[in-house]
Amino acid sequence: MTSNRGPLDKQEFIGRLLSPERAETLDPLVIMSFCPINIHDTVADIGCGPGFFTLPLAKVLVNGKLYALDIDDEMLAACREKITQARMGNVEILKCGEFEFPLEPASVDGAFLAFVVQASPDKPRFLREVRELIRPRGWCTVLEWYRKETEYGPPLERRIEPDELVKVAESAGFRPRGWRDINGDNYMMTLRRR
Repeated sequence: MTSNRGPLDKQEFIGRLLSPERAETLDPLVIMSFCPINIHDTVADIGCGPGFFTLPLAKVLVNGKLYALDIDDEMLAACREKITQARMGNVEILKCGEFEFPLEPASVDGAFLAFVVQASPDKPRFLREVRELIRPRGWCTVLEWYRKETEYGPPLERRIEPDELVKVAESAGFRPRGWRDINGDNYMMTLRRR
């Protein structure tokens, strides 16, 4: 259960995030099929971690560009290694702050946020800052945890239910376009910039 697990060593955590078992419950191909991504888009993968979704995103963006952003140097190093091994030339890996991103306002068509909204100490501010990066009528895909006990995942108090995410997203200037269950523990929501 989430409340009974101790903290993992960073390398163990990276290993868990990249494990084949994770792909069994979070199939990147299925998730990409529900994402409003276009092969020509410029996309920001914010909170990219070690690149679990970065590589699938880059593969979809055959004529586009992907910015992989994270605040953690070890995560960025793992992501860089994964992208280098795959020889993906359309990915730029950048360090960011909690609310500061090294991209120009309205410079991306979409943003991909996999399990990062729950980690923010100020969810409305975080989503407002993400919104500023997205071009008018652009999209944002959010993956999150239901607020329930699971074997892995963040503490319950940080998790955000879909109805709560809708309210936070609306207050940040997004228009929610629906959500879907992924695997009983996680869900996916699509937002559009107003």
